[in-house]
Amino acid sequence: MKLKKLLILISSLSIFLVSCTQQNNTTEATILHWNDFHAANLPYKTTQDSTNIKVGGYANLAGYLDSLRRVYPNAVTMNAGDDFQGSPVSSLTKGRSQILILNQVGLDVFTIGNHEFDYGLQNLKDNIELADFPVVSSNIKLKKTGKFLVEPYKIIQSGEAKIGVIGVVLETLKSSSLPKNVKDIKVLKAAEQVRKYADSLGNRVDLTVVLSHQGFHPDSVLATKLDRVDAIIGGHSHTWLSEPVRVNDILICQVGSRGERIGLLNATIDTVDNTIKYYNYKYLETVVGKVEPDPAVKKVVDSLDAQVAERMDQKIGVLEADWERRPHSDSNIGNWFTDALREHFKTDIAFQNSGGIRKDLAAGPITIRDIWEISPFSNTIEIIKVRGDTLRQMMIHRVQDPHDLLQTSGMKRVYNSETDSLHKLTINGQKVDDDQFYTIAINNYIVGHAKRFFGISADKLQIRYTGIIGRDVLIKDVKEADTIKSKVENRIVDLANKN
Repeated sequence: MKLKKLLILISSLSIFLVSCTQQNNTTEATILHWNDFHAANLPYKTTQDSTNIKVGGYANLAGYLDSLRRVYPNAVTMNAGDDFQGSPVSSLTKGRSQILILNQVGLDVFTIGNHEFDYGLQNLKDNIELADFPVVSSNIKLKKTGKFLVEPYKIIQSGEAKIGVIGVVLETLKSSSLPKNVKDIKVLKAAEQVRKYADSLGNRVDLTVVLSHQGFHPDSVLATKLDRVDAIIGGHSHTWLSEPVRVNDILICQVGSRGERIGLLNATIDTVDNTIKYYNYKYLETVVGKVEPDPAVKKVVDSLDAQVAERMDQKIGVLEADWERRPHSDSNIGNWFTDALREHFKTDIAFQNSGGIRKDLAAGPITIRDIWEISPFSNTIEIIKVRGDTLRQMMIHRVQDPHDLLQTSGMKRVYNSETDSLHKLTINGQKVDDDQFYTIAINNYIVGHAKRFFGISADKLQIRYTGIIGRDVLIKDVKEADTIKSKVENRIVDLANKN
């Protein structure tokens, strides 16, 4: 459907609802929202789409916001976090690029995600100082001072409606970040904080919204513990909800990731009991070419990208078949990634957490930018040395706690997720020898969370620090290979899923 027709339809629905429900004790509010943009500042083509259609990019997304604001002049804009990390310009500017762009977009409120900490706490503080928009989070405190990192909430006006926006971040923030980046903060219980500030806002607001960076499932659990909250605008899990999910009479909204969609919530509010009486919800796909990009935002985006484009757009190789990530089994991109590490460091095994592989890639030319977007984190590689019996226990732990599957080179493991049992473990085709030592190439994020990944503390491991960034190894591998031929080899087999 053409954008103009869609906007007319949405506007007509809203007018119809207003005309049907307009009373002295009602008011209207409009929320535009997105989440987990991950510095995808330039439009991109999704690998699932066989056409040449592109989506996203901040100038294009801002163009959609401009169009929507003309229809809904009282609309407020909310960003549910993780705008940092995902592209070269974000990494090289340590997130400052995103603040500069969002200042131009004209954001009404932002909540902090886990990736806002990727460049360190002090860097985040410095970036927040540059923001022309309010940043909220009610469950992050500084250990030294006991003060909140940012304001817990903000009251925002949408026409005649006052919206109280309470920010929260995932309670497991510390296990989702490098330990050194979050060691000086304390993460509080989300439900306790939201209840506290929802009660504090009370009748001062017409609508209470939680701007959350927790993920859809934790948001759903949070909703069961709340009253005096009308909606949760969420992020973190990259979940696309085509319409709100209602839990405990609270609307939960989330629109995927990387600016592919914008969510639009229109609410008719009963101002007597401060609840949503009626609502309609739509999402808009940010297809390039249907609106004019915002010129001011485009100027900032282009200026920032020009500083890195010459280097980043260099072609360094060719990909024969699409690289596609898989969260529950080995993938061709995971196999290539770990093979490159194992070969470079001459180890027996290499691991890479699936969550650290951030992008699929269509067959064709490979650029330096592609590798930066696939592996945006500047994680260094460390070599650990373990006995075979310890390695076996580490892999049993992975079966019992499979969160963030480890892509693997040099090892094959067969297990059953239903019985939490490890059936077979081989290294380069040979049965693991309990008395032999094995070397593993692994990134510093995994080592920093060794207890979670392997059930063993890092101080119990023999570690050699290389200081080499994993991404640099990947770029070198592509250049040397010229043509990449990677495939799925069933290195990770779950018997519970076997056909």
